[in-house]
Amino acid sequence: MKKHLSILFLLCFVFSINAQDVYEDALTAASYAYSHSKKAHAANNVFHTQEYADKAIVAFEKVESLSKLCGCTTANEKAYEAIDDLQSALDEDTFERSRFYVKRAKENGEQILSLITECEANNGNGGALASTDEMQYENEAIANAAEEINKQQLALEEKQKQLEAQQVKLNQQIALQEKKQKEFEAERSRELEEQRTIKSKAELALQNLESALLQFNVVFNKDESEVELQNDYLRSKNDLENESLNETKNFYVNRAKELTKSAMKQFANYNEDE
Repeated sequence: MKKHLSILFLLCFVFSINAQDVYEDALTAASYAYSHSKKAHAANNVFHTQEYADKAIVAFEKVESLSKLCGCTTANEKAYEAIDDLQSALDEDTFERSRFYVKRAKENGEQILSLITECEANNGNGGALASTDEMQYENEAIANAAEEINKQQLALEEKQKQLEAQQVKLNQQIALQEKKQKEFEAERSRELEEQRTIKSKAELALQNLESALLQFNVVFNKDESEVELQNDYLRSKNDLENESLNETKNFYVNRAKELTKSAMKQFANYNEDE
């Protein structure tokens, strides 16, 4: 709210300064307009005539606006006429015709200087605006500006609330994702530890089974070379990391089945009468 009041105060201050300086600004603009008109009239070719005429138009447009603001009706009308003449000067192709319209604008410019000076003297209030309508217009402009600023501030506050709500939601989503990630990593760590335990015990058991089958062959006077050793059950830690707990269990169970099946095949043709 303090920000709104500061901006509104600034607007009021600006309008006050403009009211005090309106005659001075009008006279300054009229001086530029008259000066450019004189240079356009004094030029010796159509190019320079129209170049200064174009500059004079800009200055007379300011005079037209400021003279209306300070209530100098006649000066306002003269400025309009000067702009019209200068536009005609720009449209002409010949130096003589262009210079003709410039001369009329220059004469109007000279009159405007006197009219604005006279208008300021007659009002006698140090540059205050002569028209009540203009004062009302300024008050309405200030009110409208304040209302617009208030709307913009409310819109910004609403946008800020939306952004804050979105940020809270985003933070919650990030926190949830981080929590899930930690839970996953913890679960995976526990699972991997169990896989390592299974690996150690299962590989030892498979080695013992292989050894027992080898000794069994010796008991029955078989050659040790006839036994098909299964040594593909020895695995690395990297193998475990790339599979799940169930896949690890299935691997060792399948290897045990294959080893047993191989032993049964070797003794399938055993004849006790040999």
